[in-house]
Amino acid sequence: MYGLINSSLQSMIREKFGEEQWRNILSASGVPEDSFLSMRSYDDAITYDLVGAASAVLGAPAEACLEMFGEWWVLETAAKSYGPLMDAAGRDLVHFLRNTNTLHDHITGTFINYVPPEFRVESLEGDRYRIHYISKRQGLTPFVVGLLKGLATRFDSELEIHSQQALPMTSGEHTVFEVTVKC
Repeated sequence: MYGLINSSLQSMIREKFGEEQWRNILSASGVPEDSFLSMRSYDDAITYDLVGAASAVLGAPAEACLEMFGEWWVLETAAKSYGPLMDAAGRDLVHFLRNTNTLHDHITGTFINYVPPEFRVESLEGDRYRIHYISKRQGLTPFVVGLLKGLATRFDSELEIHSQQALPMTSGEHTVFEVTVKC
């Protein structure tokens, strides 16, 4: 993952829990302090180590930390770093999700060896949708839950996640969410 992810996680911890907790998390993770250069690629294990340490230090499940981080990513980091691109990607939550792969394509030119996830949206009846999240990485579905919640806030929508189901894959993960979105 890129240093931008690690830097954003650092910002969230500092903002929500303070500098001392960040120092405790960094120490517990064993992650070097030079793992936060935004445009540099780092081993995914560094980010996972930071999340594991945050879970231990904050006394919260890793899934809850990832979900909180997903919301932070949308509302703080992505809004500041990619605001105009996000604005162009959609006028509402569903439209944005349908254009997420195109948004990732635009960002791909910025980052070397960028491997974004894929999102697919199926319309069901009324305000119900099926959202497919497909990634070469494992363990980030809770982050996506946070992303969805953050996007709902960004677009002033009501989001209800009715179910999430992990589909079998040989590597990575494929999670299907059934949701209701009221714009």
